[in-house]
Amino acid sequence: MILNRTTKHVLTSLIFSAIIFGFLACGDDNSLEKLRKNELETLDAYMQAHYPAVEPTKSGLYYIEEVKGTGDTIVPGDKIQIFYSTWLIDSTLIDETNGYTTGHRFEPYEFVVGAGTAITGLEEAATYMQKGTIANLIINSQLAYGQNGNTYGSPPVPGFTTLLMQVEVYKIYK
Repeated sequence: MILNRTTKHVLTSLIFSAIIFGFLACGDDNSLEKLRKNELETLDAYMQAHYPAVEPTKSGLYYIEEVKGTGDTIVPGDKIQIFYSTWLIDSTLIDETNGYTTGHRFEPYEFVVGAGTAITGLEEAATYMQKGTIANLIINSQLAYGQNGNTYGSPPVPGFTTLLMQVEVYKIYK
């Protein structure tokens, strides 16, 4: 039987979801603690290798500004447009508007800061940025997709997964 790409993606997502949710349902709190501990150990090793001097914010977000923007700092309620790329901590590209794989930019991602429509780590990071800012973000699972992950993406994001993002603020609507 030949499956088209969409069907394969749906089947892969369903299988992945069943495995993760089955594991979490059968697991005890110790299993969840082990997964979180493993994530934090991997995050710590990554930070030591790539950004040893960077300290996390109070929430646990790592914010590394590469290019300083100009103008007013973004505040909750501002609508912003950003270009971004997101990787798993193992460097697997999972989503982008920057066009690293295609060589051209896609439409910017637009959201209202503080409305809860973006992951918590991105919402927090936006409040440190101005128009034109380019920053690298290291977002632990508690500020991203949590213990359940995100099975709707391609590839899906497992629970307890730290994300790496590069974000550029394109426009701000006050």
